[in-house]
Amino acid sequence: MPKKNRTPSTTPHQDHITPDPVSWRRLVSVALLTGAVRHIGALLAGLAVIWWQHD
Repeated sequence: MPKKNRTPSTTPHQDHITPDPVSWRRLVSVALLTGAVRHIGALLAGLAVIWWQHD
């Protein structure tokens, strides 16, 4: 049975790879988006309550 010609792997193991740190720009954009969504949600909830209590 012929042997397969295998070359040693030069790629590092997955255990040694650290994930890239999250950039501050992404953190700021997520924070702004979250705040905007919460603000819009609060406004819509307030409008719904006002409409519901409208005589």
